[in-house]
Amino acid sequence: MAMYALMSPGGSPGVTTTALALTYAWEGRALLAECDPQGGDVLRGFLAGSMENHEGGLLELALAAAHDPDPAILWRYVIALDQTARNWLLLPGLRDPRHLVQLDGAWDTIAGVLKAAQGTVDVVVDVGQVGRYDTPISLIAACDRVVMLVRPTLRHVSQARPRLDALGRQVGSDVAAGLCVVGSGPYTFKEVSKALFDLPVLAWIPHDPKSAAVLSDGNRAKKSFHRSALIRSTRQLGSVMRAKDVVAL
Repeated sequence: MAMYALMSPGGSPGVTTTALALTYAWEGRALLAECDPQGGDVLRGFLAGSMENHEGGLLELALAAAHDPDPAILWRYVIALDQTARNWLLLPGLRDPRHLVQLDGAWDTIAGVLKAAQGTVDVVVDVGQVGRYDTPISLIAACDRVVMLVRPTLRHVSQARPRLDALGRQVGSDVAAGLCVVGSGPYTFKEVSKALFDLPVLAWIPHDPKSAAVLSDGNRAKKSFHRSALIRSTRQLGSVMRAKDVVAL
Protein backbone atom coordinates (compact mmCIF):
# COMPACT_ATOMS: atom_id res chain seq x y z
CA MET A 1 0.00 0.00 0.00
CA ALA A 2 1.12 3.57 -0.59
CA MET A 3 0.54 7.27 0.05
CA TYR A 4 -0.56 9.64 -2.71
CA ALA A 5 -0.89 13.43 -2.70
CA LEU A 6 -3.45 15.38 -4.74
CA MET A 7 -2.90 19.09 -5.28
CA SER A 8 -3.65 22.04 -7.51
CA PRO A 9 -1.94 25.24 -8.64
CA GLY A 10 -5.05 27.22 -7.66
CA GLY A 11 -8.10 28.14 -9.68
CA SER A 12 -10.47 25.69 -7.92
CA PRO A 13 -10.14 22.50 -9.97
CA GLY A 14 -11.87 20.54 -7.18
CA VAL A 15 -9.05 18.79 -5.33
CA THR A 16 -11.12 17.81 -2.29
CA THR A 17 -14.07 16.60 -4.35
CA THR A 18 -11.75 14.58 -6.58
CA ALA A 19 -9.87 13.16 -3.60
CA LEU A 20 -13.13 12.17 -1.91
CA ALA A 21 -14.40 10.54 -5.10
CA LEU A 22 -11.06 8.79 -5.53
CA THR A 23 -11.19 7.20 -2.07
CA TYR A 24 -14.84 6.24 -2.63
CA ALA A 25 -13.97 4.49 -5.91
CA TRP A 26 -10.68 3.02 -4.65
CA GLU A 27 -10.18 -0.71 -5.10
CA GLY A 28 -9.54 -1.62 -1.49
CA ARG A 29 -9.36 0.22 1.79
CA ALA A 30 -8.58 3.94 1.43
CA LEU A 31 -8.15 6.86 3.81
CA LEU A 32 -8.59 10.47 2.73
CA ALA A 33 -6.39 12.73 4.88
CA GLU A 34 -7.49 16.37 4.60
CA CYS A 35 -4.15 18.15 4.91
CA ASP A 36 -4.99 21.38 3.10
CA PRO A 37 -3.49 24.13 5.29
CA GLN A 38 -6.48 26.31 4.43
CA GLY A 39 -8.87 23.92 6.16
CA GLY A 40 -11.02 20.86 5.58
CA ASP A 41 -14.36 20.76 3.77
CA VAL A 42 -15.77 17.25 4.11
CA LEU A 43 -17.42 17.58 7.53
CA ARG A 44 -19.46 20.59 6.44
CA GLY A 45 -19.74 19.55 2.79
CA PHE A 46 -20.27 15.85 2.07
CA LEU A 47 -21.35 15.11 5.66
CA ALA A 48 -23.48 18.29 5.71
CA GLY A 49 -22.59 19.01 9.33
CA SER A 50 -24.01 15.69 10.56
CA MET A 51 -20.74 14.95 12.37
CA GLU A 52 -19.80 18.51 13.20
CA ASN A 53 -19.43 17.49 16.85
CA HIS A 54 -16.88 14.81 15.98
CA GLU A 55 -13.94 15.47 18.25
CA GLY A 56 -10.64 15.13 16.51
CA GLY A 57 -8.97 15.48 13.17
CA LEU A 58 -5.69 16.63 11.71
CA LEU A 59 -4.85 19.16 14.42
CA GLU A 60 -5.74 16.85 17.30
CA LEU A 61 -3.75 14.01 15.70
CA ALA A 62 -0.68 16.23 15.35
CA LEU A 63 -0.88 17.39 18.98
CA ALA A 64 -1.42 13.86 20.31
CA ALA A 65 1.27 12.26 18.13
CA ALA A 66 3.82 14.76 19.40
CA HIS A 67 3.47 13.11 22.83
CA ASP A 68 2.58 9.55 21.79
CA PRO A 69 4.59 8.06 18.89
CA ASP A 70 2.37 4.96 18.63
CA PRO A 71 1.15 4.87 14.97
CA ALA A 72 -2.15 3.37 16.14
CA ILE A 73 -3.05 6.80 17.50
CA LEU A 74 -4.26 7.71 14.00
CA TRP A 75 -7.39 5.60 14.34
CA ARG A 76 -8.70 7.67 17.24
CA TYR A 77 -9.29 10.56 14.84
CA VAL A 78 -10.54 8.76 11.72
CA ILE A 79 -14.19 8.66 10.60
CA ALA A 80 -15.68 5.76 8.63
CA LEU A 81 -17.69 7.22 5.74
CA ASP A 82 -19.19 3.79 5.01
CA GLN A 83 -20.54 2.77 8.36
CA THR A 84 -20.48 -0.98 7.74
CA ALA A 85 -17.38 -1.93 5.73
CA ARG A 86 -15.00 0.74 7.10
CA ASN A 87 -13.17 0.79 3.77
CA TRP A 88 -13.84 4.49 3.03
CA LEU A 89 -12.20 6.55 5.73
CA LEU A 90 -11.61 10.21 6.54
CA LEU A 91 -9.14 12.14 8.66
CA PRO A 92 -10.91 15.52 8.90
CA GLY A 93 -8.87 18.62 8.22
CA LEU A 94 -8.57 21.90 10.08
CA ARG A 95 -11.90 23.42 11.04
CA ASP A 96 -10.42 26.90 11.28
CA PRO A 97 -7.44 27.97 9.12
CA ARG A 98 -6.32 30.18 12.01
CA HIS A 99 -5.27 26.94 13.73
CA LEU A 100 -2.61 26.43 11.07
CA VAL A 101 0.00 28.05 13.28
CA GLN A 102 -0.35 25.10 15.65
CA LEU A 103 0.87 22.78 12.89
CA ASP A 104 4.19 24.59 12.56
CA GLY A 105 6.84 21.89 12.69
CA ALA A 106 4.23 19.10 12.85
CA TRP A 107 4.14 17.99 9.20
CA ASP A 108 6.97 15.49 9.69
CA THR A 109 5.06 13.93 12.56
CA ILE A 110 1.84 13.79 10.53
CA ALA A 111 3.72 12.24 7.60
CA GLY A 112 5.21 9.61 9.88
CA VAL A 113 1.84 8.59 11.31
CA LEU A 114 0.24 8.39 7.85
CA LYS A 115 3.17 6.44 6.42
CA ALA A 116 2.88 3.94 9.27
CA ALA A 117 -0.77 3.35 8.32
CA GLN A 118 0.20 2.10 4.87
CA GLY A 119 0.36 -1.45 6.13
CA THR A 120 -3.42 -1.50 6.41
CA VAL A 121 -4.72 1.23 4.11
CA ASP A 122 -3.85 3.33 1.07
CA VAL A 123 -3.67 7.01 1.99
CA VAL A 124 -4.84 9.83 -0.30
CA VAL A 125 -3.58 13.18 0.96
CA ASP A 126 -5.42 16.35 -0.05
CA VAL A 127 -2.86 19.16 0.24
CA GLY A 128 -4.95 21.73 -1.63
CA GLN A 129 -3.20 24.56 -3.47
CA VAL A 130 0.58 24.34 -3.58
CA GLY A 131 3.02 27.20 -4.01
CA ARG A 132 1.86 29.11 -0.95
CA TYR A 133 4.02 29.82 2.10
CA ASP A 134 2.11 27.13 4.01
CA THR A 135 2.54 24.27 1.51
CA PRO A 136 3.38 21.12 3.56
CA ILE A 137 6.54 20.24 1.65
CA SER A 138 7.77 17.53 4.04
CA LEU A 139 4.40 15.76 3.85
CA ILE A 140 4.44 15.85 0.04
CA ALA A 141 8.02 14.56 0.05
CA ALA A 142 6.89 11.58 2.13
CA CYS A 143 4.34 10.52 -0.50
CA ASP A 144 5.03 7.82 -3.08
CA ARG A 145 3.37 9.78 -5.87
CA VAL A 146 1.86 13.19 -6.37
CA VAL A 147 -0.86 14.19 -8.81
CA MET A 148 -1.42 17.77 -9.93
CA LEU A 149 -5.00 18.57 -10.97
CA VAL A 150 -5.00 21.06 -13.82
CA ARG A 151 -7.55 22.49 -16.22
CA PRO A 152 -6.52 22.48 -19.91
CA THR A 153 -6.44 26.27 -20.13
CA LEU A 154 -3.56 28.71 -20.57
CA ARG A 155 -4.25 30.36 -17.21
CA HIS A 156 -4.24 27.12 -15.26
CA VAL A 157 -1.28 25.54 -17.04
CA SER A 158 0.69 28.76 -16.56
CA GLN A 159 -0.07 28.61 -12.83
CA ALA A 160 0.95 24.96 -12.63
CA ARG A 161 4.33 25.24 -14.34
CA PRO A 162 6.28 27.33 -11.77
CA ARG A 163 4.66 25.46 -8.89
CA LEU A 164 5.71 22.09 -10.28
CA ASP A 165 9.20 23.42 -10.95
CA ALA A 166 9.53 24.72 -7.38
CA LEU A 167 8.06 21.54 -5.94
CA GLY A 168 10.56 19.42 -7.84
CA ARG A 169 13.43 21.48 -6.45
CA GLN A 170 12.08 21.18 -2.91
CA VAL A 171 11.26 17.47 -2.75
CA GLY A 172 14.01 16.16 -5.02
CA SER A 173 13.74 13.31 -7.49
CA ASP A 174 12.40 10.64 -5.14
CA VAL A 175 8.73 11.55 -5.61
CA ALA A 176 7.04 10.50 -8.85
CA ALA A 177 4.47 12.83 -10.37
CA GLY A 178 1.64 12.88 -12.87
CA LEU A 179 -1.18 15.11 -14.06
CA CYS A 180 -4.95 14.79 -13.93
CA VAL A 181 -6.79 17.00 -16.42
CA VAL A 182 -10.08 18.39 -15.10
CA GLY A 183 -12.88 19.59 -17.37
CA SER A 184 -12.55 20.92 -20.89
CA GLY A 185 -10.42 23.57 -22.52
CA PRO A 186 -8.65 24.54 -25.73
CA TYR A 187 -5.56 22.38 -25.16
CA THR A 188 -5.04 18.65 -25.70
CA PHE A 189 -3.60 16.28 -23.12
CA LYS A 190 -0.40 16.14 -25.17
CA GLU A 191 -0.07 19.93 -25.16
CA VAL A 192 -0.72 20.10 -21.41
CA SER A 193 1.88 17.41 -20.75
CA LYS A 194 4.47 19.10 -22.96
CA ALA A 195 3.96 22.43 -21.23
CA LEU A 196 4.36 20.78 -17.81
CA PHE A 197 7.75 19.10 -18.13
CA ASP A 198 6.35 16.12 -20.08
CA LEU A 199 4.63 14.77 -16.99
CA PRO A 200 2.14 12.07 -18.01
CA VAL A 201 -1.60 12.72 -17.99
CA LEU A 202 -2.92 9.91 -15.84
CA ALA A 203 -6.65 10.55 -16.28
CA TRP A 204 -9.34 13.02 -17.25
CA ILE A 205 -12.11 14.13 -14.88
CA PRO A 206 -15.12 15.33 -16.90
CA HIS A 207 -17.49 18.11 -15.88
CA ASP A 208 -20.15 16.32 -13.79
CA PRO A 209 -21.69 18.97 -11.50
CA LYS A 210 -24.56 16.84 -10.14
CA SER A 211 -22.27 14.06 -8.94
CA ALA A 212 -19.72 16.57 -7.67
CA ALA A 213 -22.42 18.26 -5.58
CA VAL A 214 -23.07 14.99 -3.76
CA LEU A 215 -19.48 15.02 -2.51
CA SER A 216 -18.92 18.75 -2.14
CA ASP A 217 -22.26 19.76 -0.57
CA GLY A 218 -23.91 16.57 0.64
CA ASN A 219 -26.64 16.52 -2.02
CA ARG A 220 -28.64 13.32 -2.09
CA ALA A 221 -27.04 10.66 -4.29
CA LYS A 222 -29.06 8.83 -6.91
CA LYS A 223 -28.85 5.05 -7.20
CA SER A 224 -26.70 5.52 -10.30
CA PHE A 225 -24.12 7.63 -8.44
CA HIS A 226 -21.56 4.82 -8.40
CA ARG A 227 -21.81 4.66 -12.19
CA SER A 228 -21.55 8.42 -12.76
CA ALA A 229 -18.90 9.97 -14.99
CA LEU A 230 -17.14 11.39 -11.93
CA ILE A 231 -16.84 8.05 -10.16
CA ARG A 232 -15.90 6.15 -13.32
CA SER A 233 -13.12 8.63 -14.10
CA THR A 234 -11.74 8.68 -10.56
CA ARG A 235 -11.81 4.89 -10.48
CA GLN A 236 -9.66 4.97 -13.61
CA LEU A 237 -7.37 7.55 -12.00
CA GLY A 238 -6.89 5.32 -8.99
CA SER A 239 -6.08 2.32 -11.13
CA VAL A 240 -3.46 4.26 -13.11
CA MET A 241 -1.97 5.84 -9.99
CA ARG A 242 -1.34 2.40 -8.54
CA ALA A 243 -0.04 0.76 -11.69
CA LYS A 244 1.52 3.33 -14.03
CA ASP A 245 5.18 4.23 -13.98
CA VAL A 246 5.34 7.99 -13.69
CA VAL A 247 8.35 10.25 -13.86
CA ALA A 248 10.13 12.03 -11.05
CA LEU A 249 9.55 15.71 -10.41
